[in-house]
Amino acid sequence: MPIAAGVMLLASCAQDGFDDDERWQSDVKNTTLQSPTADNITIEASTDGSQTIITWPVVYGAGGYICSVYDVSNPDAPVAVDAVADSLVDGTRLVVTRAEDTNYQFSITTAGNEELNNKTAETATVVDFTTFTATYGKIPAGSDLAVWFANNPIDPAAEGELCFDLEAGAEYTMSGDVSFGNKQVTLRTTSKSNPAKVTLTADASLVPANGFVLKYINFDCSGSTKPLIAMSETPDESMVGATGTGDYYNIMQPITINTCNISNLRGSLYTDSGKKYCASTFLVTNSVVHFVLDGTGTIDESSLINAYGGHINNFTAQNSTFYNTGSEVVKYFLRYNNSGRCDRAGYSADYVTFRNCTFYNFGCDQFCNYGGLAGRNTSNFNIVNNIFASCGENVARRIVAGRVGSAIATFSNNTYMNADGTFQSTEGSCAGYDDSGTAIEEDPGFADPMKGDFSISGSKQASLGTGDPRWLE
Repeated sequence: MPIAAGVMLLASCAQDGFDDDERWQSDVKNTTLQSPTADNITIEASTDGSQTIITWPVVYGAGGYICSVYDVSNPDAPVAVDAVADSLVDGTRLVVTRAEDTNYQFSITTAGNEELNNKTAETATVVDFTTFTATYGKIPAGSDLAVWFANNPIDPAAEGELCFDLEAGAEYTMSGDVSFGNKQVTLRTTSKSNPAKVTLTADASLVPANGFVLKYINFDCSGSTKPLIAMSETPDESMVGATGTGDYYNIMQPITINTCNISNLRGSLYTDSGKKYCASTFLVTNSVVHFVLDGTGTIDESSLINAYGGHINNFTAQNSTFYNTGSEVVKYFLRYNNSGRCDRAGYSADYVTFRNCTFYNFGCDQFCNYGGLAGRNTSNFNIVNNIFASCGENVARRIVAGRVGSAIATFSNNTYMNADGTFQSTEGSCAGYDDSGTAIEEDPGFADPMKGDFSISGSKQASLGTGDPRWLE
C-alpha cells in the first residue's frame, strides 16, 4: 500500500498514540478487528486554518490504519488530498492540507496484525466533512428568491455571517428585489463544481446594507435592467464611523463575488445607491462578468462598479474576466467619490489591485475615477498581468487617478490595446504611469470575444501567463 510522506506520523510507539503494552502485548488476538466508529473520530482545523487534523482512538491489536482523504467537491472525480489514498498510518493522528469551501471525505479501516493473528476490519468507517461556514438557511430548488426571502425573513436577532445555501445544480428565479437588511449574508452553492443558476425574471437587485458574499452561483440577468447588487437606500445608522472616525457607513465585512458567472448584465454590477457607504474590502475573484450595455440598463453614475456616494478602501479584481457585447459606452468601470480617501474613512492606506484579469470592449472615458487617491503616499496601486482590450484611452493613467506622485504604483506585464489594434505604449499615453518597461504590445488573439471565449493565441501573453488564468488552460 502507498505511504503518504509528510502526513503520516511515523513516530516512536510512545508518540504515535500506542504504548508498548497496547501495541506489542495486546490481549486482542485471533480476531477480526473493527474500524473506529464515526462518533469517535475528531476532525478539526489547525489554529491557522491551513490544515485538517484528524484523530481517532486506539484499536487494540491493530497493525495500523488504512486511511484515505478525498476532496469530493466534484463527487464524480474525487481527488486524494496530499496523496493520502489507502495509505497505512502508523498512529492515531493524520494531518492534511485544508482548503476553504471544500467538501471532503475521510475513510479509515483498521489494519490487521499478523503477529497477533488479527484480521483487517471488514468495513471502513467513512466520514464526510466540509470547510464551508455553517449553513443558516437552505433554499429549495425551483424557488423564486424574492418570494422565498419575503416568506422567510431573517431573524432580527441573528448575528454573524448568515449563509444561505442553494442546491447544487438547481435552478432558481428572482422576480424582484431581495433585501437582507443590515445582516451579513452569504448566498452560495455548497459545490464549486456544480453551481446553482439564478435567472432574473423582472427588474431586480440583491439589496444588502452590510457585508455581502456571492459564491459559486451562475446568474442570468437578461430579464432585469437594474444593478445586480444595490446597497440599501436606508443604511444602518449604527454603522456610521464604525472604524472609529469619519461619517461613512462603514461596511467592516467584505463585499465579495467569488467564482460566479454573471451573464447578460445591463445595469451596474454594484452601486452604493448614492449613500455614503465605505466598503472595507470589495473583491471580485475567479469570476466572469458579461455586460450587455445596450442603453436600456441602469448604470448608476455611468459606472459599472459605482461607489460615487462614498468609497472603497481596498478594491481587488483578480483571476476574472469582464466583457461587454453591447455598444453603449459608459464613462467609468470603477468610480469613487472624489472626496473619498483612507484617512477620512478611518483607514491608514488605500488599495486598488487588478491582477490577472481580462477586460474587453468597455471604451470608458476614464477607466477609473477617484480623485482623492491621486498622488498620495497612502495610495497603493497594483496592476499586474492584465489584458485591457478596447477599454478606452489612458487606462494606466486612469487607474492611478491621473497622477502617481508619491503613491506606490506597481505595474507589470500588462497589455493595453486599443479598439483599432494599436497600443497605449510606454512612450505614449502610459508614459509617466506604467513605466515598468514590461507592457506587452502584442494582440492577445482572443478566440471569439463576442461569444465570451477569451482563449489567447498571443505568444507573449501565453508565455507570461497574463489575463484571466482560465483562458490559458
